[in-house]
Parts: sequence; structure tokens; C-alpha cells
Amino acid sequence: MKKKNTFLNRMMLLTLSAVICLSSCKKSSDTNTDSVQDGNAFVIVGQVNTPSALYMLTAGALTSGSVTAAGAGVEMTGNGRLFKKGYYYTIVNGQLVKYKYENQLLSSAGQVTVTGNTLYSYWLNDTTLIVWSGTSTAPSNTMTYNIVNVETMTSTKSGSIVLTGLALTDKAIYLSGCILRGSRLYIPYAIYHSGWTATDVSYLASVDYPSMENLIITSDTRSAYAGSFSSVIPSTALLNGEIYMITNTGDRWGATPNKPSAIYKIKAGENTFDTGYFFDLSAISDGNREYYGLWDLGNGKALTRVGRPGLLTTFTDYTDTDVFDYYVIDLVAKTRTKLELPLSKVVHASTVVVDNGVAYIAVASSTAGNYVWSYQISSGTLTKGLEIKGVDNVNWISKFN
Repeated sequence: MKKKNTFLNRMMLLTLSAVICLSSCKKSSDTNTDSVQDGNAFVIVGQVNTPSALYMLTAGALTSGSVTAAGAGVEMTGNGRLFKKGYYYTIVNGQLVKYKYENQLLSSAGQVTVTGNTLYSYWLNDTTLIVWSGTSTAPSNTMTYNIVNVETMTSTKSGSIVLTGLALTDKAIYLSGCILRGSRLYIPYAIYHSGWTATDVSYLASVDYPSMENLIITSDTRSAYAGSFSSVIPSTALLNGEIYMITNTGDRWGATPNKPSAIYKIKAGENTFDTGYFFDLSAISDGNREYYGLWDLGNGKALTRVGRPGLLTTFTDYTDTDVFDYYVIDLVAKTRTKLELPLSKVVHASTVVVDNGVAYIAVASSTAGNYVWSYQISSGTLTKGLEIKGVDNVNWISKFN
């Protein structure tokens, strides 16, 4: 096995001048999981628990072979996962930094001053990133933003919006999503109490884009906050111009035990949740509220991760224990179908990428290992593919180039 040195460390990242060398391995003659899967079509982020570290890996395909963080990979910091067209973006000391990955190297390719947080940064298209402050501590109810053209690494617009619903007795406002549909930007958000529970209200703000004007805020009380606790976990699906958005009422972040987990719909041309549609997920799962994420499969279908309540007995079970199943959700028929996959771990993760009719699902299992499974959307068949070695769990997978 041929190895190269890895030069990235956190000090180099903080100085914004890192040039990082990734390790690589020669492919063996084995054509299955023993062969190293070279290439940069997909990016994977895995975590090592001792000593604690995150590693970025790449693969040319997800159906076979293996990748490893053992003596390889780029060490990363923080929870942001901003990858697009061969570049990795992160915010360091008030600068959004763009890193190019090429020939097993990451090198700085530009930067721009922003006020915001990578956890509340959302792609509006392949060249436009909106960076939000993401949180606003009481009594402030103002959320700031920067819109960045990542081709030129320039801020094309900055400003703020004022959100409603925050009481003096509350802790803070947290953005829980941001999705562009046509010329309108939709921004769900949560209001947290001081005890890290959330209000039993779903808030939805929307503004015209790109002017960021004509702010409309509505609310719904059938479930709690829509979206997710960070941009790492997707929460929406689209069908015929309508937005479907999952709510988050589980006990990991912003718990709302009095409300079910559910899916709302925003009809085409509307700026509020459709009062005629409500998919009560808890009602079809014996009251289970532990639903996390919504990955769009197309044609009104989506994937979600569901924690098993009987296995979620401590707070650390959300990160360290195999507790999550995968389900296919039919947004129109309002049904769910369990996928026969090993239980996985780590709630703060986006482990699905959809490409050419296949949903690739990264399952991190303490007993069955870390593998990417291929789910054929049309036929419903599952096949085990790429093995991810040298990490304790996998918390991100997406297209890269």
C-alpha cells in the first residue's frame, strides 16, 4: 500500500493558508471491498472517537471497494459540511474560506468576510451560498445574513430580518432551514426555552429573493418547529412545485413532547403551511417522535431516519449507540416502509445522497461495520457497497465533483 503524508492540522486551517496532502492507496487486485475506491466524485466525512477527530475522504464510486482514514484523509474541524464542485468551504475567524481539492491536495482558493455560522449556511444554487447568523439570543429577534457568490468569493448582499414570537422568558431563536423556490425564500425557525425545549409552535418566515424584502411570518400549532437543528440534516422534499417539510419534536434538540413529529406542505404559490395537509408521523409509529431528516427521492417519496425509543435511554445514545432505522416515506399516500438495513448511529448526520435513480445510504453500525448501501428507488432493492474503514462513525456523504 502506497501512502502519502497528510499536512493539514488545525493551526494551518486557522491561519487560512493550509495546503493539505491526502493519503492514497494503490488498488489491489481484489475487485470488491478489498480494493481502494479512488476518485473524487463523492465526499465522505467520518469521525474517530479516540483521539477525537473528523476526516474527509473521497471516492470515485459508492458501489464497491473501500476507503480508509487510517493514515489517510484530511482532518477537519467543526460541524459545517459545505462541499460543492470540488471545493470545501468553512468559516474561520470571520472569513468564509474556499479550499480546492485537486490531485489529492486541498489548497486555499479564496476567502471573503462574512458574519455567520457554517451550521446555518445553505446552498441556494451551485454558485450561491447564504450564510445566516442562525441564532438570536433573547431579547434580540434579529437574524443577519450574507449572500455569497462562491465563484468570485464576493458578498453580493447582506442584511437582516426581524423574526416574531420570541418572549423575554425564552432563550433564543434558531433557524431550522432555508429553501429557495422560484423567487421566494422560505425560512422555518424554532424558539427555544431556557431548558432547551422548544415552543409548541411552527414558525415560517418567507421573503422575496434576491431582494430579501416583503417579509411574511406565519405560524401553525399542529406540530412543533419545522426543519432541522442544523443545515447538516436536510428537511425538505419537492413535488410539483410544492414543498414538503418535516418537523422535529424528538428529545435530542428542542424537545416538544406534547406535539407529534409530522410533515407539513407549502402549496405552490403560497407562503404558509397548507391547512389541508398534515402527515402525522407519530400517529403511524406508536407515538414515536424520533424522526430526523428528509432526503428527497423524487416523485413524492423521501427517506428519513427514525430512532427506536426503546434503545434511546440516555442522551449519549443519540451519538454512540446503534439506534436509527431508515424508512421510505410516501408523502402523498402518507405511509412509511422500513428498509432492511443494520441499525446506525449518530443523530447529527446526513448520510444519504441521491444520484441517477439510486439513494446511497451510509450506515455506521457498531456490529455490522461502516458501509454505503445502494437503494434502487424504482425497484426497492438494497445492495451493500463501499466500505468506510478507519473511522468509528460516518456523519456525511454527498456528491463532490
